[in-house]
Amino acid sequence: MSITTRMRDSLRRLPALRSSPSEAPTLVERAVALGRRNPVVLDAVLAALLIWVAVSWTLEGKGVRSDMRIEALVVSVLAALPVPLRRVHPMPAAIATAVVALVCSFALPGTMAAFLLPSLVMGYSAVAYGPRWAGWLALVVLTVGVFGPFVARGPAALFASPDMTPLVALALLGAMATVPLLVWLLGSLRRAAHRRTLDLRERNRLLEESRRQEVRLELLAERSRISREVHDVVAHSLSGIIAQADGGQFAAQRDPAKAVEVLSGIASTGRSALSDVRGLLSMLRDTGPDDDTDTDPARPQPGAGDVPALVEQVRTGGLPVDLRTIGTPRELPTGPGLTVYRIVQESLTNVIKHAGPGVPTHVDLRWTTDELTVRVHDEGARGPIPTPPRGGHGLTGMRERAALHGGSVEAGPHADGGWTVRLRLPLTPPARGER
Repeated sequence: MSITTRMRDSLRRLPALRSSPSEAPTLVERAVALGRRNPVVLDAVLAALLIWVAVSWTLEGKGVRSDMRIEALVVSVLAALPVPLRRVHPMPAAIATAVVALVCSFALPGTMAAFLLPSLVMGYSAVAYGPRWAGWLALVVLTVGVFGPFVARGPAALFASPDMTPLVALALLGAMATVPLLVWLLGSLRRAAHRRTLDLRERNRLLEESRRQEVRLELLAERSRISREVHDVVAHSLSGIIAQADGGQFAAQRDPAKAVEVLSGIASTGRSALSDVRGLLSMLRDTGPDDDTDTDPARPQPGAGDVPALVEQVRTGGLPVDLRTIGTPRELPTGPGLTVYRIVQESLTNVIKHAGPGVPTHVDLRWTTDELTVRVHDEGARGPIPTPPRGGHGLTGMRERAALHGGSVEAGPHADGGWTVRLRLPLTPPARGER
């Protein structure tokens, strides 16, 4: 399987990264997940439970005066009605319950048991799900609701019962003061946990997006590399075929045997180009076809050692080109070797396209200890030349190839005429045993 196919499969599988754990969720986990998906339904059940508790306390006379049972039943329903909206609209729901609780605390002091639990639940919800300032406001409202009636009736009301000693009264006041603080603390902890969950979800989303971008960049880089290879193969082969075909037209009139040789060269060049293109396109498929006998998937990529054969092929096609090697050639890795081969190939193709097939051309390979210099120089056009197509990316592709391996490409007109392309590619110094 090619690298392109693997990257595309990775991109398709990215949404599956959010899958649930391998273990089956428990009943409690399913209930929690259901509650998160339907918070209003879950809170409606909570509201019904609060109303049932308040009604039970009222009917049993716990915390409710016997002459205010009807009022307590109404208050218990009014105080619990906003509870289903405590997470969807926390502030409006909390304000509605707070208004009912504060009014009843002063107007109906004997109905505290009817709105006590809904008030605590809504205070907790305002701190946990409301804005940041809602926490302090809920603390103040709960404190006023707890101590307001006693302050309004005066301190003497606290000691109206004969069993209320100063020590018991102090303990009661401490417990009453603890309730708002405890509600605020629990709401703050839930708020922090909720914020952490949201942050983790956002971080997970950003990580997934980053991984998607990395895969997309890898796909773009692979596509750019394949496009450069296709450009080099097709442009060089077609230019050689065109040059040989132009020469074959004249050879067919004067020397039929030479024309047959030219046609053989055209066929050989076409087969080689077709094989290279098939090899590149096979990288875009999962597997190559079983009946593909013209392409060897295991065939190595051309390198610097194949430059002499390339020069000979171009010379056979009609371009008078010679090769000179200075220094001791070395075995290069696949990437740098392919870069040398493709840049020489592209340079010779440009000579045929821009200067013409009859321009003398020289290829020099200069090997040193730490650098390889490749120079392709043509002596300039003589007479009419073919019009080159516009919009090409040959020089850009050369520079990109060289930059991948720390090299550079310079191209421009020569002082003595013609055009020169020079590649400078750094080399790793050989080991002592190789010198």
